[in-house]
Formats: sequence, structure tokens, C-alpha cells
Amino acid sequence: MKKNILGAAVIFFVTLAFLLMLDDITSNGNHEPQQNNVEVYDANEQPDIVTLDEEQ
Repeated sequence: MKKNILGAAVIFFVTLAFLLMLDDITSNGNHEPQQNNVEVYDANEQPDIVTLDEEQ
């Protein structure tokens, strides 16, 4: 009886994972590209942040 419950639980979770992946793949929502906060500096330009090498 214990093996039947364990087998049913495994089949349930594998099926659930498969259906969630299938839903994610087939969904055609408006996925806009994510905006990253990346700043590019020239070779001689300094960023607006300060780094300290000493421990606080």
C-alpha cells in the first residue's frame, strides 16, 4: 500500500511539472525584454560610485 501511494505521488508531481512546463512554453503573452540597469563607461571615465578597501 505504501508503494502505491509513493508511486501515485511521483506520477502526480511529474505530470504537474510537465503540464506547468507545457503551459509556460505555449503561453503567448506579451513578454517585453527586461530592462537592465547597465551603464557603460569610456576608458578614461570614472563611475559615480566609491569603493573602499578598508574594513568597517
